Amino acid sequence: MSSTQSNERQYPLKRDTLASARLNLNHFWMKNLAGYLLHPKIPTNVDNFRLADLGAGTGLWACDVAAALPNASVDVVDISDAQFPPDAFRPRNTRFWTHDCFQPFPPEYLGQFDAVNIKFMLCIVNDDVADKLIENVLMLLKPGGHLQWFEPLPNTVRHRGRTDKLSTPACDKLMAMWKKPAPQSSYNWVHALPKLFESYKLQVIAEDRHENPDYYMQVVAQSMFLGQLEHFGSAPGVEEQAEQLQDEFRSGAMVDVVWTCVVGRKAL
Repeated sequence: MSSTQSNERQYPLKRDTLASARLNLNHFWMKNLAGYLLHPKIPTNVDNFRLADLGAGTGLWACDVAAALPNASVDVVDISDAQFPPDAFRPRNTRFWTHDCFQPFPPEYLGQFDAVNIKFMLCIVNDDVADKLIENVLMLLKPGGHLQWFEPLPNTVRHRGRTDKLSTPACDKLMAMWKKPAPQSSYNWVHALPKLFESYKLQVIAEDRHENPDYYMQVVAQSMFLGQLEHFGSAPGVEEQAEQLQDEFRSGAMVDVVWTCVVGRKAL
């Protein structure tokens, strides 16, 4: 079991209690939005089904799947164990361990998994490293195994709500960040996930798009607000930006994106 801890790829958010609460909020939000945890096209009724959840954060997604599939074995993997639950609150069929997913996995894990799940890697993956990540991940899959990848689509960012009569500089700034968070950042890889899968000989069996209904927008706004506070921390002007964003949200101006779930199958 690996205990690799890497500082080479700095995580831009936090790992405190409030950050964990945001991740858990996102879990229930995405679960309800998609209507599934593992995509229905991923077969789970196989003997000794083994699943890995990478970049697991609090591990809640993996624990939810493990509870639903008591005969499966679920490996819960993150570069940090800071947000993992105490041992007493982990399902018996889970195994938590730490690893930097951009580094090669230990030999004992290669080719051992029927399915691998990845989600919310957008904040640390740019076009220049997406290939390295997927190469490592594919080494975990058995022949015929499935890779599920869930991400927001930054280029779909848009205003929602009564913006025609409102000045929304905070929302406008947030939208610009979705499209280009830093000069070196590019999210073309996210929009090209199906092509990236195919370039690694994965058969794309699902490419779902999930859009938030109007009554979810308060959840969207709250999650984005908390994420902004984590990301910018004590940066100059962050409190003013956050207050302005809250005022715009209360006035009915929201920022929204479409989410995608892409599923690929490894050749036999």
